[in-house]
Amino acid sequence: MAYSTTAQVKEVLGITEATYDTEITNCITDADAWIDNKVKRYVASLPFPSPPATITIASKYRAAAFFRERRDPVGAKAFLDTAAAVLGEYIENYYVGKAQ
Repeated sequence: MAYSTTAQVKEVLGITEATYDTEITNCITDADAWIDNKVKRYVASLPFPSPPATITIASKYRAAAFFRERRDPVGAKAFLDTAAAVLGEYIENYYVGKAQ
């Protein structure tokens, strides 16, 4: 199960057409792998079976960054910064000091 949906990523990107759906789905897969890699030292079982809202937010913004990097690397930074900040906050609030 993906942490976010194509519709959620398209909302972040401000696009509606279905032209990019396959590419966005691939970006979500990459974003979820990025998230799993960042939290794997804290979480016993991945992927999250039912991702918390914070993980969904990180996923949709990281997927948007992957998508935008192909067209506008400078513009992608805002999406990447948001994803990293949200995921960092999640790790800080739920796992710091509890590493396995």
